[in-house]
Amino acid sequence: MTPQNQELEQEIDVKAIVALLRRQAWLIGLSALLVLAIAAAYLVTARPIYTATALVLVDPNSKSLVYSDSANISGASENARVDSEVEILRTPSVALAVVRDENLIADPEFGPSLSLGDKVRQALGFVPRQDADGDTLVKSVLVGFMNSVEVRRRGITYLIGVSVRSESPDRAAKLANALTQAYIAAQVESKISASLTARDKLQGQIAAAQSTLSQSEGAIDGFIDKNLARIEAESGRADIEALRVALTNADSKRLAAEVRVQELRSQFQARDWASLTAGLGDTALASLQTQRETLQRQLAGVPIGSADDVNLRAALEQLDARQQERVASVIANVEGEAGALAQSTQDLRGQIRETLLSGTIPSQILTELYGLQQEATIARNQYNLLLSRMRELEIQAAVQIADSRVVSPALPPNAPSYPNKRMVLALALVAGLGLGIGLAFLNEYYIGGITTENQLRDVLHARVATAIPLIPLKPETQRSIADAVVTDPLSPYSESIRRLRATIDLSARAERVAGAEGEAKEGRVIVVTSSIPAEGKSTTALALARAFAQANRRVLLIDADLRKPTLHKLLGFQSAHGLADWLQDPSDEALGQELIVKDSISTVSLALGAGRAHAETDQLLGGGAFATLMQMARGAFDITIIDTPPLLPVVDARYLVGYGDTLVMVVRFGVTGQSDVRSAMAILNDSKNPGTEVIAALNHQPGSAKSYRYSGYYTDYTDDTA
Repeated sequence: MTPQNQELEQEIDVKAIVALLRRQAWLIGLSALLVLAIAAAYLVTARPIYTATALVLVDPNSKSLVYSDSANISGASENARVDSEVEILRTPSVALAVVRDENLIADPEFGPSLSLGDKVRQALGFVPRQDADGDTLVKSVLVGFMNSVEVRRRGITYLIGVSVRSESPDRAAKLANALTQAYIAAQVESKISASLTARDKLQGQIAAAQSTLSQSEGAIDGFIDKNLARIEAESGRADIEALRVALTNADSKRLAAEVRVQELRSQFQARDWASLTAGLGDTALASLQTQRETLQRQLAGVPIGSADDVNLRAALEQLDARQQERVASVIANVEGEAGALAQSTQDLRGQIRETLLSGTIPSQILTELYGLQQEATIARNQYNLLLSRMRELEIQAAVQIADSRVVSPALPPNAPSYPNKRMVLALALVAGLGLGIGLAFLNEYYIGGITTENQLRDVLHARVATAIPLIPLKPETQRSIADAVVTDPLSPYSESIRRLRATIDLSARAERVAGAEGEAKEGRVIVVTSSIPAEGKSTTALALARAFAQANRRVLLIDADLRKPTLHKLLGFQSAHGLADWLQDPSDEALGQELIVKDSISTVSLALGAGRAHAETDQLLGGGAFATLMQMARGAFDITIIDTPPLLPVVDARYLVGYGDTLVMVVRFGVTGQSDVRSAMAILNDSKNPGTEVIAALNHQPGSAKSYRYSGYYTDYTDDTA
């Protein structure tokens, strides 16, 4: 295996991850069920929302019923046009038209309603807040409606999807269709407004062109009137003379008719029926005037306010209306005659103009007349062009159609679009599993106890020698689990203890090769400790001592936990005195003779305790007596193992760590918290000698008491007496 693959295997241990997930399956399952329950509760209480969609097709070319030709538009312009229509559909003005037309202010879904705070305030008996003004309500409804609208272009097509969400499927479809119709109506109105605005601007130009044309025509007529006699005299043409005489007569008649029409209008405004009757000479009008005079004489002879007075006045009003109608009709006829005379005069002038331009007249007069005629022609063409364009704009405004149309009206949806139950439950399941896995890793590496050798190595940043399996105690043959090293040497437990022994031996050999101790003849001191009580430290120390004894080593095991000694109970020794008593009085020979005892099933020598000490144990362990004991032990034994108190609860172990050539940190599987392990490691680093290695052992690991792997083969060790 290459170094790169080895590094990758160290970084990503798939089996360790799978094992972690299996250990934390309950937490992952509980998290997933909790999230699913929350999602299910939400689905039960959530109001269903329906979405209806209408499709609008946009024609990039502006449509016109007047002009059939359309300009060529590039693809970029077409896309810009469709995108522009999408933005127009999203404008508040279109939505406001729907709010107004559909009366959404009174709608229970989109209209104003009491907030949760207002409801609580009313329930508590407080005065509700004052109602907002009309503009504020409209804005509130508009914002709510726009939030329920979605306008989106369908890919790169000319189709625009207009969707509206509502609690009612029919309401959603109705509002979607109303929004598209409001958009199309606004589009048509915009085109009509543009045409009418252009027409209004042209009207001013038309008035100016009409004035210019009138002045040009008047200039020609004035020139002809001024020079007609001269032209007739110089040319000697009889036709011009006849036309001049006819024009003079027609002009006289026209002026007389216009004067008469003016007089009749003045008399009509003054209600001078007598003068009108005499001037018009109309028989019917004369009869009506006779009736008026008769009624007026009768009215003068009756009392004011009487029934006859009322009747006569009513009849007089009716007669007055009839006279107004008849006079208006007769005056209209007279105005028609005056118009005919004016047209006849204009025709004669045109005939004279054509005769002059087509005949033989003095060149100077012809040149001036031709110039005036050209100016009049230009003014007439300009006037006709503007007038024609204005009429076209008026026609366009009257027949405008939209450039967009609805190709698929919205229909009431059959199923709600929100909440999507399958998606919500699927996302909830994924989120629950993700949360559970995250909590599993958090519990595994930060909150819960140590559960794997890799995890222990990452936390301590130290070598992990072994994982000691959890095996059942056999009371009929064993006082403690440590007896299995002797009674069942081929068991996984015994193998794990021997692995710890081998790791310590290899560490010592490496130190000797590196020259750390040279060729030292003194024995090695192994300090076995733990973070907190009840981690199996004493049992592990006893098993390790017996494992070294089986390797023909002279071993001394010291129970230095003076506050709560345990080894004597594991071994079944009962004594009135122990190590604490000897440390208090090292000169007592009797205590010295009782201090060292032998293990009943191995060659291990033991310095045991006997009950709790009644003095300050840290002073006893840090004093000269214990130092003398350690010096004697190094000289007399190959291996001296010190079983210490836990590091965190008491200070005693800090004095013992300095004696160790190797420190063994026992961590109980799934029990010891990671923060405790880190704190204990910090104490070890502060208390140990430079270069002293810390070796960890994971104790009471479940699931490995029956079997273990080595060299690619799987060996199953079964305890026959279990």
